[in-house]
Amino acid sequence: MSMKLKNIMTSFAIFLWAGWATVYAQNCNNAQHTGEGTFYGGVAGSAGGNCGIPVAADDFNHCALNNQDYNTSQACGACLEVKSASGKSIIVKVVDRCPECAPGDVDLTRQAFAKIEDPTKGRIPITWRFVPCPVNNTTIKVNFKSGSSQFWTAIQLRNIRHAVTKLEYKKDDAWVNIPRENFNFFIETAGIASPMTLRATSILNEQLIFENININTSNDYDTNQQFTTPDDCLDQVTSIAENKPIGLYSNNQGIYSKNHITDWKLFNHMGRLIKQGKRTQTIDTQNLRTGLYILVYDRYRIKYLKR
Repeated sequence: MSMKLKNIMTSFAIFLWAGWATVYAQNCNNAQHTGEGTFYGGVAGSAGGNCGIPVAADDFNHCALNNQDYNTSQACGACLEVKSASGKSIIVKVVDRCPECAPGDVDLTRQAFAKIEDPTKGRIPITWRFVPCPVNNTTIKVNFKSGSSQFWTAIQLRNIRHAVTKLEYKKDDAWVNIPRENFNFFIETAGIASPMTLRATSILNEQLIFENININTSNDYDTNQQFTTPDDCLDQVTSIAENKPIGLYSNNQGIYSKNHITDWKLFNHMGRLIKQGKRTQTIDTQNLRTGLYILVYDRYRIKYLKR
C-alpha cells in the first residue's frame, strides 16, 4: 500500500461495511461476539428498560443485552453494531437486559431486527461488537434519581459515547468510588454533599471530571463534555477484501469516486434516508452534521464518518 493511500485511509474514515476485516487495538473494546438475535416490543417512548434510560417514541434502534454482557449495567447506554448472516448491519443502543438470553445473544426491537433479517425467522445467528455511539456533537448529561439528596444520592450518566466503567466523587481531596446497581444508577447510600465533583471513566480508560454539580432531580446537568474515540479505534484497517470499490475516498466535505456511483442512497445511523441520487462522482456532505452515515449503492454498504 502506498504511503499516500495509507494516509487517505487514516485521515478519512470511510469503511466498506461488508468485506473489510478490521482489527483494532485491544483497548478499543470492539472484540467480536457471536450469539443469536431475537426481537421483542422494545421500550420506545419510555424509560422502561432495565437501564432506566429514556428512549424517544420514534427510536427503535435499541436492544436488550444478555445478562453476562450486560455486566451489572456496565453496557447500559453503549452501542452495538449487530450483523446478520446476510451481511446487513445495524447500530443499536443497549437500554435493557434480557435475563433469559444466553451469553452473546441480543434481543432487538422488531423494527431493528427487520433491518437485518426477515422477522418471520424469529431467531437468527448474529455477530456483534461494541462501537462508539453516534452522539454527534451532544454531551454527557448527569441525571439524579428521584429522592436523591445529600443523605442518599443516586446518579445516572446519559448520552454517552462509550460505556462507563466507574463513577467517583471527590471527598477531602480523595476520589471515592460510587457502587453501581443493576438498574444503571450509581448510588452512594451515605449521600454526597452539593456542589459535588464527579469523575467518570470510560471503557477506553478515558477520565472526565465534572465540577460544581448541584443535586437537581427535575433537570439533568449538562457536563459540556463527551468521551472521545482514539483514531486507532476508528481508522485502523488491517486487510481489504478483493471486492472493495476502487478509487473511493472521502473527507468532511464529501465522498468522491473515480468511477460513477449510480442509484446511491445515504442514510444516517438511525436508518433514515438523508439524500440520494442517480449518477455522480461526488456526494456533497458539507451541510451534514458530524456523525456516522451509511452509503448504499450497487452491492456495497459503506460507513462514512464525518468529523
